[in-house]
Amino acid sequence: MKIALIILGIIILAVIVFLFYMGMFSGVLIETREMGPYTFAYVEHIGPYSGVGEPMTKLDEEMRGAGFNSVNGIGVYYDDPKKTPKEELRSEVGSIITNEDMDKIEANKDKFNFKTMERKNYLVAEFLIKNMLSYMFGPMKIYPAFGKYLEEKNILVPEKGIELYNMENNKIIFMMELD
Repeated sequence: MKIALIILGIIILAVIVFLFYMGMFSGVLIETREMGPYTFAYVEHIGPYSGVGEPMTKLDEEMRGAGFNSVNGIGVYYDDPKKTPKEELRSEVGSIITNEDMDKIEANKDKFNFKTMERKNYLVAEFLIKNMLSYMFGPMKIYPAFGKYLEEKNILVPEKGIELYNMENNKIIFMMELD
């Protein structure tokens, strides 16, 4: 019995240390920042947000085959998963086009969907990418903090959540449009 309690204690301690490492106990800094513009190639996805990885990876591979060198990704999430059935969740996921690749857009308009998000004011929070679980833990931590902030400041909830996957700096930049 004593050994079982020691093992249980070690397991609990390991989980707590792992959650600290992942950033689940750190504070969330939310600020207003002007961001953009971002031109990106995207695919539309309908269904659980947890399923966006596959179409995003496929698009990235196709873009690389067409000569694009995108490093950073983007996800635009239109529905609140607490209010919308998971099979009806709408999103657009893709790759941000680098300045060096902007001249390739015209030649690829028939292969990919492109969109530009203009420069605007956003609520912004960041979450470090430590491993693949960061893509799950980040939204679990940031969106409730956004909700609390919006409620405290009496700001209407924006229509969509935007996530920039900044692979150069290993962070997810969460944004909510204010304009």
